[in-house]
Amino acid sequence: MLGIIWDSLKVMVLGMGTVFVALIGLVFILKGMHRLTDRSAKAQRTAEADQTLKAVEKSDAVDSVVQFQGQDEEDEELVAVIAAAVAASLHRSTHDIVVRSIRRVPAITPVWNRIGRQEQIASRL
Repeated sequence: MLGIIWDSLKVMVLGMGTVFVALIGLVFILKGMHRLTDRSAKAQRTAEADQTLKAVEKSDAVDSVVQFQGQDEEDEELVAVIAAAVAASLHRSTHDIVVRSIRRVPAITPVWNRIGRQEQIASRL
């Protein structure tokens, strides 16, 4: 009887040891694969960042040309809205706020990120 229990414990330890070694091997394989794919992803991300930067520079040039085409009424309304928003967030009067320049920040965030922000804003209104 004691021999059967002892043999069962040996089989259990051998099985658990084998599984443990196999899992450690899988961890190392996955880390190696991550390092290999991360190198190519970094190169791809830098290429995408360069393309995005060029696109942003082009859009800034286009935006500056569009701004000079005489949209004075819309610009005045935009300045008034921005001044009111800043004054409200600072708890001050709009007479204390002077807007010197307004520059549109290009939207280079992913679509899912922008939609998430819009949903959060809409849920709070």
